[in-house]
Amino acid sequence: MAKKTYKWLERMVDKITKADCPNNNYFRYYGREVTLQSGTRDYVDVHVAERDDGGWPRNQICFTFDFWTKDLCFCSYNSYEERDAIIKAFRKIYGSVSVESDEPWEDDIRPYQQMLGNDEYDQESVEREYNELMKLKAA
Repeated sequence: MAKKTYKWLERMVDKITKADCPNNNYFRYYGREVTLQSGTRDYVDVHVAERDDGGWPRNQICFTFDFWTKDLCFCSYNSYEERDAIIKAFRKIYGSVSVESDEPWEDDIRPYQQMLGNDEYDQESVEREYNELMKLKAA
């Protein structure tokens, strides 16, 4: 089975980081709605959504980027592969980019942290799953 590519995310990041792209903007991109919001020119809040048949947003990706400090913060995404594609795209443009917040990953890891050391749970499987999630932490 072919691995899913996220080239559209790389192209979208390239588009929103161009000097001529306003930080307060709305556009459709590869069938998705992209909304950029910002109060300053050094920061952008990005929301990407697809619409279902009823017109409701689904498959949302939300992140912020500070152009001055090169800090990237994730609020939501559909998969770790999407997140990694966005990080890779920013690093391709800016070199060093730090992921300051990754809320979906933090939400995924929290239950395992609470189960570690608790004898009510099978520690071997909890540790194995916890270690797998730790490998997915944004670098």
